[in-house]
Amino acid sequence: MLYLRISQDRTGEQLGVERQEKDCRALAKQLGLQVTRVYRDNDISATSGKERPQFEAMLRARPEVIIAWHQDRLLRLTSDLEKVIKLETPVYMVTAGSLDLSTPAGRAVARTVAAWSQYEGEQKALRQQSANVQRAERGHWQFSRRPYGYERRDGRVEIVEAEAKVIRELYRRYIAGESYYALAADLNERGVRTLGGAEWNMSLVRGLLRNVRYAGIVESKGRRYDVPPSWTPIIDERTWSDYLSTRDGRTREGTWSRSTKHLLSGLLICGVCGGRMLARPDRGRQVYACTDNWCVSLGADEIERFVESLVLGRLADKKVIAALRHVPDTAPVQAEIAALRKRREDITDLLADGILDRRRARVQATELTQRIDDLAGRLAVMRRESPLTDLALARAVPSRWRKLSVLDKRRVIEEIGLRVAVDKGRPGRRQLDADGQPLLDVRRIRTDWIDVDSEVQPMSQLS
Repeated sequence: MLYLRISQDRTGEQLGVERQEKDCRALAKQLGLQVTRVYRDNDISATSGKERPQFEAMLRARPEVIIAWHQDRLLRLTSDLEKVIKLETPVYMVTAGSLDLSTPAGRAVARTVAAWSQYEGEQKALRQQSANVQRAERGHWQFSRRPYGYERRDGRVEIVEAEAKVIRELYRRYIAGESYYALAADLNERGVRTLGGAEWNMSLVRGLLRNVRYAGIVESKGRRYDVPPSWTPIIDERTWSDYLSTRDGRTREGTWSRSTKHLLSGLLICGVCGGRMLARPDRGRQVYACTDNWCVSLGADEIERFVESLVLGRLADKKVIAALRHVPDTAPVQAEIAALRKRREDITDLLADGILDRRRARVQATELTQRIDDLAGRLAVMRRESPLTDLALARAVPSRWRKLSVLDKRRVIEEIGLRVAVDKGRPGRRQLDADGQPLLDVRRIRTDWIDVDSEVQPMSQLS
């Protein structure tokens, strides 16, 4: 069996292990051995502490012979060597001959080589960590794989504007209320791909938006450095702060759905049993139906047009508009959250300097996190009025309404306090409009406003 490993694959093309395999197969042929299985661990360092899945699988298979390119490709930890010794299996190296593990002298040599390999690996890791700290202290950003939105040109980290435009859009839409899942689905539908050409998923979008470097924050191994970055940020501090507050608020509430495609799904109430009505297909068209007891259903297009007319009628009322123009001042809450986050980050330095012990550091960090979460939840509630405020300030409300996302429209319906119940249909033939489409029987619909200050009549049509 062959074992191949390369610790860093910058291109992802596995060129290193392919070179090793060619040489190992040549050695097997020279020794008159037949290769029955090849185990590959690509882009994994033997001294990083990460599990090598293929190495462990090879040990479980108990091969008769092992061929590797060099001992440090197969073994760089003394603990790994002991596992191979227990196999009592001959080991051959392309660049260093055979590894005789059947005699005390051979095992002693192998252990000596493995000990020095482990020492060299640990020293290299220390030098790399020290270099990373120095770069961070100077405000530099070191990366081996190009991050989305940036590239290295002539030794400088420069913005890729087409990708930066996507990043800014994702932050803006997430803060406005869309989920990671919905954002990923939209990117895929538009044909926007990752740097590797793959489709986006919820985890990739979340990881991208959590990258502190887009906000110009210098960080290395979880520690932040209060120095100016050597690269140009893609987003400003306000956007980053808004993102953190929105994210923390959603995590605390735990009430955000992955995707919302239908305007009234879950908002309509069954007039018979009081259950929620959800969107579902029915004989070639979309309907809203009671899913608790299947009491009632009605066409989606008719009820959506009716509800939209109610909303626009509500927003045509001057008293309502005056109330909505009040924009809550979130600046003090944001400032307090930023100060608490800074105090939480400072705990790491106090721990490193020996001023705080681990127990006290953990207690203080937990208390600060709780306070941040509480404020984030409060900020999220304050910001829920943003779609309403946008509508209230618009000159042409119907036109602005049509441009809102489905999620923002739902938030508007909830915030203005509209409740809609649907009763059972009455027997008889359904009326059709001029296009042959079913008309809504408004006698089935019962509406109610929460905290209504004025009587508002629904508009007859969108304009």
